[in-house]
Amino acid sequence: MPSDPGVDHDATRSTVMSAVRDLDGPTVRDALLQSLLTSGVDGAVTEVLMPVLRDVGDGWERGDLGVLHEHFVSSTFRGVLGHLRVPVEGDQVRTVVLACPPRELHDLPLELFGAMLHARSWRVVSLGANTPMSALGEAVRFLEADACVLAGVRRSAFESRISSLVRLGQRVPLFLAGEGALALPTSPAGVTVLPGDLRAAALVVDAVGTSASRHSKDSIEPAVG
Repeated sequence: MPSDPGVDHDATRSTVMSAVRDLDGPTVRDALLQSLLTSGVDGAVTEVLMPVLRDVGDGWERGDLGVLHEHFVSSTFRGVLGHLRVPVEGDQVRTVVLACPPRELHDLPLELFGAMLHARSWRVVSLGANTPMSALGEAVRFLEADACVLAGVRRSAFESRISSLVRLGQRVPLFLAGEGALALPTSPAGVTVLPGDLRAAALVVDAVGTSASRHSKDSIEPAVG
């Protein structure tokens, strides 16, 4: 559902940030659910949720907000995301596995991106933060996934695992996301770095075909690291 050009996203963000400072969960939830209703998932994520996350992070760095506000936002946003996770059914449903590599702890932006893919009729399986590469490879094989998105803020999280990423990319279309991925001088062979614009990134992932027409069933060496 496209964003309504008449929607005042600034007002929604202001309402949410004020409620965050007051630790007012019901107001945050009501504002976000209204944003989802009027703007769709893409609009709510890109115009409200992600900007609020950045504002909370900036407020923490300035000392205006505390760790409790970050935890509050994370918990409340995840609760709102739960309203979107209705089962996706059909013979042509595609599966995407989402994860953050080891020692990457901030998985909420990736969860928000997953909501955008879910709105495009993807079955989203999230492994969360700090996921071992071996576990990611196992999930991809078990689910016969159509795509995998690995997100991180540290460039080193990817650079230290290039060989594992290349092997995983031989098994499934693999996408890297986040500041760490964008900082890489070159993409690992056979792996795609997603653009920072979430709408554009969702279009790139959504262009992936179905596993039945693409996957080789040959055994691939598991990703480790």
